[in-house]
Amino acid sequence: MEDFGTRRHASLKDKLAAEAVVERVYLAVEQLCIGQGDVRKRLITSILTLIPLRECEFPECVQMDFDWVIRESTKYKSKYPQFQGDLEVTMMRIRNTTGQKIAQRIFHIYSSIQSIRGFPLLEYRAQDE
Repeated sequence: MEDFGTRRHASLKDKLAAEAVVERVYLAVEQLCIGQGDVRKRLITSILTLIPLRECEFPECVQMDFDWVIRESTKYKSKYPQFQGDLEVTMMRIRNTTGQKIAQRIFHIYSSIQSIRGFPLLEYRAQDE
């Protein structure tokens, strides 16, 4: 089987990791695009889709991005964890612009995974492809 696009430049380990997480990352991006409410409200559903994953399950090139997303999305701790999680508390406290930065990072993760899989998004394609 021939490798297409940027896939030929990725290691086997990264290719396997990208295939393992692509569905959940796609679902997270989908929630950001079509979910109800402002970006912070959409991020709650999106992050809940990603939280079951671990940093080590991602390709190395996006592990730090995934860690940043989870860390920034849960940085404020709940006073009443039995009623409200850190994610919800954080989304209520951050600004919409911070939510947009988190959403951009999630999209970057998705774009990188697609590139590793050999399906780079249009704006990220090299000139010779």
